[in-house]
Amino acid sequence: MKLLLPLKYYDDAGRVKPAVALYVCIAFLSRSLMILIGSVSVRENSEQLLALFYPEKQYLYISLAIAFPAFLALLLLGFREKIWDADKCWMFSCIKPLLLFSVLADLGLHILLANIGHWQFSWLIAFTLLLDSLTFYFLVKDKHTQMMLKDWKKSIQISPVAKPLA
Repeated sequence: MKLLLPLKYYDDAGRVKPAVALYVCIAFLSRSLMILIGSVSVRENSEQLLALFYPEKQYLYISLAIAFPAFLALLLLGFREKIWDADKCWMFSCIKPLLLFSVLADLGLHILLANIGHWQFSWLIAFTLLLDSLTFYFLVKDKHTQMMLKDWKKSIQISPVAKPLA
């Protein structure tokens, strides 16, 4: 077996580990979920904290719906050992489409928000559109994630290590 990446990018079983940048993209796409969890954890003024980020509640709900596919992708990454043990490796082929759907929906939402604002410049919308575009580019072009998903589709059997006689 030829190593295509440096050794630090492989786990103990020889599988390609997810890149840190992939987790950063998922965190960016799941930001509304993190804001909701953060505001709920602060008992006092949780409504005001949510209103700071989402003045209209409908945008919170839309953002949560957009974050849900990215959160599902995170769950698939987190439960990879159980998925391998259950021999359901086909589930990993859903990770990239879930993330692409989430980033495209987020792009669409912020373009809609810019249209509602009559295309007046907003730093928040401009910055979010920039990050959405970079996230989309990363998800389409990243070779590490492509190699990881290709590697994870294969099922391997790990034999138990024999204990030495002593």
